[in-house]
Amino acid sequence: MAPDRMQLHNMCKREHESFKEYAQRWRDLATQVAPPMMEREMITMIVDMLSVFYYEKMVGYTPSSFANLVFTGEMIEVGLRRGKFDYLALMNRKSGPNGENKKEGGIHAVISIPTWPNFPLAQQYQY
Repeated sequence: MAPDRMQLHNMCKREHESFKEYAQRWRDLATQVAPPMMEREMITMIVDMLSVFYYEKMVGYTPSSFANLVFTGEMIEVGLRRGKFDYLALMNRKSGPNGENKKEGGIHAVISIPTWPNFPLAQQYQY
């Protein structure tokens, strides 16, 4: 049975797997999906599935091919190994379920009720 887009969407990078190995495994499965995926759809889907760290680095980058995406992922991986990114600061920051920052004691909503002067006309219609 051919894999579907949902299976691709649930495919995670393994702990000791390099970015290139993960991308190759993902691409191999993506080529079996029916109907076939366009390369732009593959790029968008895999970027959307990446961990927060990779996603933050790649979301503003629009690669022209899947090979360029893999190259960029490898560069990020090399930067991590060489200490070019402050990965621990990213992991230690407080974040919500979708990766958005949470501020302690932050305001979630502000409701403002307008106060109108007491016009004689307005007093007529009070119930």
